[in-house]
Amino acid sequence: MNILMYHLIQDLPSPMAVPPDQFAQQMELLAVGPYTVISEDDLHASVARGLVLPVNAVLITFDDGYANTVSTALPVLERFGLPAVMAVCGGYLAADRPREVPHTVQEMADLRQVHQWTASGRAVAAHSYTHQRLTAASDLALTWQTAGDHEVLTELLGSPPRTFAYPYGAYDDRVQRAVAELYPLALATDEYHRADLHHPYALSRIQVDPAWTLRAFRAALDSDSAPAAAQRAARQSDACSLEEPSR
Repeated sequence: MNILMYHLIQDLPSPMAVPPDQFAQQMELLAVGPYTVISEDDLHASVARGLVLPVNAVLITFDDGYANTVSTALPVLERFGLPAVMAVCGGYLAADRPREVPHTVQEMADLRQVHQWTASGRAVAAHSYTHQRLTAASDLALTWQTAGDHEVLTELLGSPPRTFAYPYGAYDDRVQRAVAELYPLALATDEYHRADLHHPYALSRIQVDPAWTLRAFRAALDSDSAPAAAQRAARQSDACSLEEPSR
């Protein structure tokens, strides 16, 4: 299984921003290629009940809860009938939302847009209350960023989030224990270990690089290895294509 991590779907000079046209091509490949895009329900069933996932299973995730995850990515997902998970911070949806947030852009999805996402049948994950680096948080702050976020999202969305995504991918044993009190699994950004359902509180993801061609995207998915190795496979694929003689 591979878990893809997106942030912005936008034309921006940022390693966090995948251009919309490129994203659409990637989603079309996932829809028609030799891959099975799974839902959050499928992932939880595999962890909790041992459901065997399909060969070449892929989970699509979006971090931070940007507005364009709903305005730009969602129509593409709908077009190709693909499930996905959007990780949001409860503090960005609450009445005391911060004026500035620590992200590439400041346009975060509001509650109406998050409801639009869930109404489409797609899942929302928790991403901490205000995107604090949890390994540096005090015990009290860690509780608020995990349990407080869970409480706020449950109240605002009508059902409890079942998945947690670590802000900045940062976690340690203390953070994992806090998350495990409320969430059945957690998404990480560990580059050197592939996603392993036997370790559900450190499910690593492949960050999609905006520089990838479609060939590189496929090479990353087909590498069947840790995210760092998938990134290398993607770069090597594009390098080889440049070296091929023209016909």
